[in-house]
Amino acid sequence: MKVSMREREGLFKELSVEVEGDIVSSILEEVYKNLRESVSIEGFRKGTAPMWIIKARYKDYIQEEVGKRVADRTLPSAIEESKLKPVADIYLEEVKLEEAVPKVIYRVAFETPPEFELKELEGLQVEVKKVEFDEELVKKRIEQLREEHAIWQPVEREIREGDLVSVDYYIEEMESGESTQGETSGIVGQRMFREEIDTALVGRKEGEEVTFEDLTLYDTEGKEAGKAKVRLIIKSVKEKVLPEIGDDFAKELGIAQTWQEAEEKIRQEVKDSVERIKRALVEESVAKKLVEMFEFDIPQTLLAREVSHLVEIRARELSQYGIDTKYLNYKSMAEELMPQAMFNIKLRYILEKYAKEKGLQVSEEDLQKKYQEIAQQYGRSVEEIKEYFRSQNMENVLFEDVLREKAFNDIISKAVIKEVEEKKDEQGD
Repeated sequence: MKVSMREREGLFKELSVEVEGDIVSSILEEVYKNLRESVSIEGFRKGTAPMWIIKARYKDYIQEEVGKRVADRTLPSAIEESKLKPVADIYLEEVKLEEAVPKVIYRVAFETPPEFELKELEGLQVEVKKVEFDEELVKKRIEQLREEHAIWQPVEREIREGDLVSVDYYIEEMESGESTQGETSGIVGQRMFREEIDTALVGRKEGEEVTFEDLTLYDTEGKEAGKAKVRLIIKSVKEKVLPEIGDDFAKELGIAQTWQEAEEKIRQEVKDSVERIKRALVEESVAKKLVEMFEFDIPQTLLAREVSHLVEIRARELSQYGIDTKYLNYKSMAEELMPQAMFNIKLRYILEKYAKEKGLQVSEEDLQKKYQEIAQQYGRSVEEIKEYFRSQNMENVLFEDVLREKAFNDIISKAVIKEVEEKKDEQGD
């Protein structure tokens, strides 16, 4: 086997692999045999047609199939010989078969990890907002609880941002003529509806109609997928009403019989959470600092996967509000989530590089602790979580997550954290 490599644009590499001999002969025989037994050629019973006729008629198929099978069996060794590491998809771009030899030459392309020098990260200096317990935090927590226990009451007025609006929708796709109808709801101004719909709903009332003659549709990759006529009938308008603070609210929270008792429990909860908040702020600041320190290209295939993953999560969250995800503006959503996807990938590479250069290892105890965390999060047993990761062949993914987490914690433990007072103008924002 002969392997040659060529640099391509960005992080793409091209491998040309030449294979000849017994492996090609045996695969040729496999393909010939399958064709002889499966194809029907006029004038011959199945399995009796001369091979020269089969070869002539299925020449392109034979070349493609033999090339694919040879690549499947030899590509891992070719990649190992090239000392390259594909990060995502591998594209088989060209196959050539020389039956007389026999020999197969195939070409593949894939992206490789970015190369960069790891800077000195011990003693990393990071500034974080100073957080201390005060009564303002208690007030914010109480308001958060009020928001969580708010109710939606019908109102007879024009729609405003923040209202919960329910609509019947009628959609006719122009190209296919396919029509869809149903009911959905969302909070205006919170990107639950498309921006055009949000804008059109403001100022309307229950019972009114909103029509779009040529609304652009997008597929899950954010590409235009045609136009549609959309008609919306506003069924109901509701505004958020927060519960009044008092004994009844304390009972609703299920933590006390009186508001005085409930407030004290909330105060203690906030005190307990301050340390967790401090840790979260440190993690956020260190991660941001790390990403800012390094400049390197990101594999585009990996970036596309990450954006798709984040879009899928966002769409799933919106569907829980009853939003019909078929008509979400995926293009806008993907653009919005792109910076986060780039940040995530870049941070992963930095942490992996750090773990490798520092010789960090993942112990069985580390893995067990992670399994327990996940089990507690999802309310399952540790064995159920382990079996899930085994069945999905994701044990290596978990291992890599734990290794990156270990690297991150190591960097944080050696960082110099400076707490700074929040500026007054920031507090007013």
